[in-house]
Formats: sequence, structure tokens, C-alpha cells
Amino acid sequence: MRVELLFDLEKPSLPADNRAIFVSFLKKTLEQSHEGHFFERYFGGTARKDYSFSIILDNPRYEGERIQLKTPRLKMIFSADDRNRTGLIFSMAFMGMKYKKFPLPEKNAMTLKRIAHVKENVIISNRVMFRTIPGGGLVVRDHSRETNRDKYYVIGEEQFEEKARQSLMRQAMEAGFPKRLAEEIKFHPVSGKKVVSRLYGIMIDVSAITFIVEADSMILQYFYQAGASSRTAIGYGLCSIIEQL
Repeated sequence: MRVELLFDLEKPSLPADNRAIFVSFLKKTLEQSHEGHFFERYFGGTARKDYSFSIILDNPRYEGERIQLKTPRLKMIFSADDRNRTGLIFSMAFMGMKYKKFPLPEKNAMTLKRIAHVKENVIISNRVMFRTIPGGGLVVRDHSRETNRDKYYVIGEEQFEEKARQSLMRQAMEAGFPKRLAEEIKFHPVSGKKVVSRLYGIMIDVSAITFIVEADSMILQYFYQAGASSRTAIGYGLCSIIEQL
């Protein structure tokens, strides 16, 4: 399931570090749907979530800690894996948020005005070329339990290709795919660039990238719907399909 959520803002600006805003919106969406029945399922623990999103802004101009927009509007592209009805759950919840004002920092607010369903591709190939959607990017990281710190890898670095493959392999296994299929995943960067992104008060390196993944078609469909690699539930990893090879 993939939808576009179109919002109006009271003021044409946002904080530069804004991902927490949209995570909070998703939380509020489930809190108000079905008396919060599904909230714990998605926000009550640390299990990997099977959705992703990306925020599209209108001609953003970065001014220190703020982003100025050409018009007071923004778009969220939200995508979810359908195996556990996540897409259906959120689709119904989004309907309940239409025309409700959602408060933002600095006396701003956003209101969901329109929900448009996007036609999805069905992957039948075992080799697909993806491109990250603007507003997100591919996050490839190693987390050290000893230091509780993350190291991020980006396109052009020596270990990027292998670290990305390992990240996708872990994601597939966490999503319930057999280990033997996860271990067959291959990753090939095609083109792209490093982008510095603000995340919860820190700056992280991500890749705006076109890449090829070879894997079982059901795993590729999962990456397409739920986002690829790390940090998908906070607005990274959402991709479009360039070509099934």
C-alpha cells in the first residue's frame, strides 16, 4: 500500500530537524483510530516496523535551524508492507485525521487535506533497480553495542556495498524471510551522492542513490513497500522502482 498525504500548513516553514514531527503524527493517527487498538503494535516496543515514509517539500530554503517553503504545503508519501495488514490499518487511521489540525512548533500547525492512493508495482523479477525518493535516502549503519554509537556508510566509501548488503540481509531476516534467502541478497550501487541529514539533534550521512538489488521477488517487494535498509520508520529508505531487470 502506498498513499500520498497532502497537508496545508498555517505558516510556510518547518524546523530543519523535523522527522520527530512526522513520527508524532503517525503516533497520533493510531492513538485516535479504533480507540488506540493498534498503537502498541507499532509503537509499544522496538521491533522493526514494516512501513516507511518520505516528506516532499515545496522549494525548501534552509536557513539555519529552519526551512522556509515557497508555499504552505507539504506531501507525505507513506508506504507499507501488506502481509500484516499494516497498509489497511494506517489507511483507515489516516481517514480519521482528515481536516484535523495537528500542532507544530513555533505556533504552526498542519492539516491533512487530501489522501491519494498510488498505484504500486508488483515485482516479478529477482533483480530490480531502485531509486531513493527525495526527502529520505538510504541509511547504512553499524551499531556498536559496546559504545552505543552508530557508524554510517555512504556511496563511494570502500565498505559501502558490503555494509549495505549486510543491512538488507538483516532486514529481510527480521521481517521473517528465511535465512537462506536473505543470504542470497546482492547489492550493487549504480550512482548517487552523499547527503547530510538532520536526525534528532545530530547530523547523519545518507545516500541519495540509484541501486540494484538481486533477491527473491517477495523480498524485493518487501523492500519496495516497507523501505530498504535502516531507519525506515523515521523517513528513510523509501524507493521507487526504475526497472525490473
